[in-house]
Amino acid sequence: MVFTLGLNKLPFEQETYQIIYTEGQYDEVVNKLVRKNFDKISAHFKSRGFEFCYIPYLKYDLARGERQHYNAPYAKAAQLKFMSDNNFILEYMVHPENRGKIPPSLLFYHPSCWDSKFDEALSQFRGVPISEKSFDGDGDLKAVLDEIDGFIKDHEVKTFFRKSQVDHCDLRDFDLHVAAEDIVSPADVEFDVESKQLIDEIRERIEKLEQKGIESYVIEKIFQHHKRKLSRMHITKDYRIFLGDYMGMEIKMTPLPKAVFLLFLKHPEGIMFSYLPDYRDELMDIYSKVKGPFFNVMTAIKSIEDVTNPIGNSINEKCSRIREAFVSQFDDHLARNYYITGARGEVKRITLPRELVKWEE
Repeated sequence: MVFTLGLNKLPFEQETYQIIYTEGQYDEVVNKLVRKNFDKISAHFKSRGFEFCYIPYLKYDLARGERQHYNAPYAKAAQLKFMSDNNFILEYMVHPENRGKIPPSLLFYHPSCWDSKFDEALSQFRGVPISEKSFDGDGDLKAVLDEIDGFIKDHEVKTFFRKSQVDHCDLRDFDLHVAAEDIVSPADVEFDVESKQLIDEIRERIEKLEQKGIESYVIEKIFQHHKRKLSRMHITKDYRIFLGDYMGMEIKMTPLPKAVFLLFLKHPEGIMFSYLPDYRDELMDIYSKVKGPFFNVMTAIKSIEDVTNPIGNSINEKCSRIREAFVSQFDDHLARNYYITGARGEVKRITLPRELVKWEE
């Protein structure tokens, strides 16, 4: 039996791949079975493309080791407080008077399963009740997962047929108008695209560590007594970059991206990409100091000319590398203060307050 749960103003973005355990009242027997068979349940759900979210285990996973360090590098695990309720999501029910009637259940979300009878809900989850009898001999809830799978596929088919009945319309019936865009340098046009294209191994690691779906809410609760803290930055004499308040983390970059980063760090007012040629001498000076004894004037001239060319792509590649250096170490909600950002056609800058930056003489 699949039931519908109407929810209002959820504090997280619902994800179609997450299956969430919830209950109106704590059920000791079912919880023991879930804990005992957690690995089997998770593996079986994963084989169907789902992620099983059991809050008591999820919170510890998020608050330990690399997950905790990535999402809140300013917090120590020993300082953390935990939420323990499996039923927090029921606080957002459209009809809270029914909360106590919700049995131990697996909740899932899929946009194709919208029910018009619950239009007053901003989000609609489907729930499948489970009990001691739901666990088969292997304890993996296979029958329940089959029911979820079948329900989603059935509704996807129905949705397809509804969409196919849309009346034909001719684009010529519409008054199309394309607004003229401001003329900007080609490098500026590609800035957002390039800066978000992380290399594959970095992207894969980040996807495992960043906040997603219900995890974003849980981690907010875990760290709610911690103010999100920007770290002080220390630039050493040999131009190494340390974040003292993030466990002394070192941010590593190759010389040219590091030189570009230090150039922007020295200019809190920001720099327009179209004006980059005006900064060639300054960037060359910084680059020579970062490279040290390995500096070669002839090869450096070409590199600096490329990276300050507003019609080239080198500056976008370097900005992307700078962004990688930070988001590979901690979540973007903090990292965006440290790498180069800016809207198209506007100055690009590093927004980190400069009182947090110390240059070693």
